[in-house]
Amino acid sequence: MLKEASKALILCAALTLGACSGSDPDKEAANAMVAEASTALDRGDYAQAEALLDSLSATYPKQIEAGRAALALRPRVMERKTEQEIADLQAEMLAASAYVDSISGLFNSVPASDDVFEPYMIHKDVPANWRDRNTAVARLTPAGEFYMISSLAGNSTRHTSIRLSARGTSAESGVVKNDPEDRLSRESLRFPAAKADTLGVYAVAIDGSAATLTFAGGKKAPTANLSAKEVHAIADTYRLSQAMGVISAGNRRLEQLKAKLQLARDQAARTNVED
Repeated sequence: MLKEASKALILCAALTLGACSGSDPDKEAANAMVAEASTALDRGDYAQAEALLDSLSATYPKQIEAGRAALALRPRVMERKTEQEIADLQAEMLAASAYVDSISGLFNSVPASDDVFEPYMIHKDVPANWRDRNTAVARLTPAGEFYMISSLAGNSTRHTSIRLSARGTSAESGVVKNDPEDRLSRESLRFPAAKADTLGVYAVAIDGSAATLTFAGGKKAPTANLSAKEVHAIADTYRLSQAMGVISAGNRRLEQLKAKLQLARDQAARTNVED
């Protein structure tokens, strides 16, 4: 009822202004823009409504009456637009949540312990003996951050990046430091999300194919073969990280939109009281 009353007041103001404007072309144009913005709001074209109101302020700053009508309409535009943004975001988050639920069963959760520095999730298709092989595996932090760990026998290569190749294409991680003081029998590097995302995207693109893994950036460039199953594990891990990221970012954005919606409703209520 409040919205309808406000709309009626806005339209009435615009029509009244038009009737009293006489031959003043600026008044007629300003009133027409208010009416057009109201129509755009009714059909759900919030971007057009906002553009018209912004144009009115810039083009006819001296049309006080039309400006007041636009000022009364603007909170309604913000309210309806924000409501739509919230609905779209919630639908996106719901789809991501459904995907997370459907794929989480493919992963094992490893808690922190004396041997595990931080808890993580790892795909069940990753071989249990992966640390004894020349390979690279993907993991997720509890917060859903994607990262990769390389494993290479020997300590003479000192690789600083890893590359996946398949179907005549390839993708390489970012470079990380390989400490020359490390004298372990195996080289093992951690590639955080910022360095490994390219490989996650690539694994998704070639999912279903085997790939060649190259330990790049060192004195040599040894290679290893990754089966289609191992590539699929990397792809699934990346997809899960992306879905978890949608939910995490969505929750933050949802709080912002709710605050924006309340602000719009408060402004609309003040406008109705003033009217």
